[in-house]
Amino acid sequence: MSFSVNLKRMKNKIKMRISFLYIIVSLLSITFLSAQESVDRNVTIEREYQPVIQDAGKIMTLPEIIQHNTRKEAVDYSEIYQPLPFQKNILTLSAEEEQHDRRKKMKEAFIRLGGGNYWNTLGDLVLPIIKNDKNLLDLNISHTGTFGKKLQSVSRANLEYNHYFTNYDLYAGVGLSHQYFNYYGKNFYGNGGDSVGLNGLFSLSPAFLPDYQEQNLARFTRSVQTVNFSDLIGLPVNDMLWRYNAHAGIRSLPNAEGRKYTAEMSFDLFRSNIGLQESEYKIKYGFSNPLGNNRFGIDFEMSNFFYQHSDTSKINFWNYYAVFSMNPYYLIERDNWYVRAGVKTAFSFVHGRPFNPTPDITSEWNVIPKVLSAYGGLTGNFRISTMNSIYAENPYIFPDLRVKDTYTPFNTYFGFKLKPVYNIMVDAFVDYRYIVDQYFFVNKEYLSTDASAGAYSNLFINRFNAIYSDAGLFKVGTRLNYNYKDIVNIQLKGIYNAWNVKTELHAWMKPAIEADLSADVKIGRKLTTTAMVFFEGERYAKLGDNPFRMSPKIDVNLGATYTFNRTFSAFAKLNNLINSKYEQFYGYEVQGINFLLGGAVAF
Repeated sequence: MSFSVNLKRMKNKIKMRISFLYIIVSLLSITFLSAQESVDRNVTIEREYQPVIQDAGKIMTLPEIIQHNTRKEAVDYSEIYQPLPFQKNILTLSAEEEQHDRRKKMKEAFIRLGGGNYWNTLGDLVLPIIKNDKNLLDLNISHTGTFGKKLQSVSRANLEYNHYFTNYDLYAGVGLSHQYFNYYGKNFYGNGGDSVGLNGLFSLSPAFLPDYQEQNLARFTRSVQTVNFSDLIGLPVNDMLWRYNAHAGIRSLPNAEGRKYTAEMSFDLFRSNIGLQESEYKIKYGFSNPLGNNRFGIDFEMSNFFYQHSDTSKINFWNYYAVFSMNPYYLIERDNWYVRAGVKTAFSFVHGRPFNPTPDITSEWNVIPKVLSAYGGLTGNFRISTMNSIYAENPYIFPDLRVKDTYTPFNTYFGFKLKPVYNIMVDAFVDYRYIVDQYFFVNKEYLSTDASAGAYSNLFINRFNAIYSDAGLFKVGTRLNYNYKDIVNIQLKGIYNAWNVKTELHAWMKPAIEADLSADVKIGRKLTTTAMVFFEGERYAKLGDNPFRMSPKIDVNLGATYTFNRTFSAFAKLNNLINSKYEQFYGYEVQGINFLLGGAVAF
């Protein structure tokens, strides 16, 4: 009894401290606003409008997390001042990519609709509600979905507001996302990885009702559960995810001189209909001051997480925990080079690693300005594995899974960027990092000691568990880009990943080779054609103690957009042209060849 009372007191104290911090940040924001009201307001507002539906979507290519865009402004030393991340930016069932260039005075509000086979659907609405010298208010609504056997539907809505002062920007926004999908993947049994339909197995032998026990359970609080076969059959066949966010903050504009600030409060709520609910309250504050010809700054961040479930006995994680991070740094900036030297530290409360320090050293030198630059760094990272981010990475995880946070004590890299001629760029880098508690997804395993189970004593269902191991990752990557007068644009990206996993045979379901080739060609003033090819080398899945080879991903996609005038346009998209049968996750085969046709109206 005394323990529960003390725990309750501790939670109340934590909540009071959180409220106190929010009040402080709010007062700071009000102070900054009051100071700026008396300053000249003649500022030209330019917001880049790119109503883009990224190319080459597939049914099982997962959607991005709904997040607000509060990225800090960074000094633009060159085109890229960090190693190129390998991100394909594929959205489910996408249509085409069309830049609405402000310089060409394209209309910024538009609605787009499309449909195709497998009951594929697409819809977009972008609407600038307010746009003047000081204020921007934008509404963005989007939907993509497929309603066949492989079901997935994602709908989003965001409302963003900005008010500009001379040196500061006040911003706020709210957003929500709804995702609906089904567990259509295969179940497996035995050590051979043969697929089995659980309902079909029960119909063949109604007396087949053995008990099964969870395996490889890496959980924080709850014990291993034993379930009956009928319970496995009765698992929900679909799930519905809800995401909500709200944020408000103030930050220095790029043209600000002297002391620079950023302060933000945000709230994110993630809820699974059959799993946990996660609420995140975050406070961020940072500043940098001139120090001679250089700058000194510190960034702070405090994240507070609360977890709930309609059935409290199913919560397998602490009801509350928090992570506090700070990043002091010293920045030297010159015309053709810069060095940033600092330290990042993350403190995890209630559970996990309490102290997670990493270096923060990055630099770049323009050896020959506009022709050759070299960059490098020694950094690290502490990544909070929120349910929001993990479900976006793999929605087919077991509903009560809360993945451990990942700690990268060091990450060193070096690279160069070369522009031998004005329309060709080469970016190449090498990267090595050591990761503590790297997680890998594996099909959730159940084991029965009941003699009646026979060959089905091992079952691997179409939900995924996470297993962990410390690992080293060596990466070599490059990007080649060619652009001819904005008429032809071709880009090739590739990465080789060499994993060294300490306690596992393979880096499960992670490829050694990743590559993509994209091209778009403007044919005349009205017609634009696109082509995208994705490749990922073979991967391995784990069932029990056995590895199973997964086929490489090869995906070819074509598209075209025809613009009739400034108001009307039409598009066509052909995805998975070679009808590749690769799996996004083990047991989950992607949608075959599919098309999408539609049009857009700008107003």
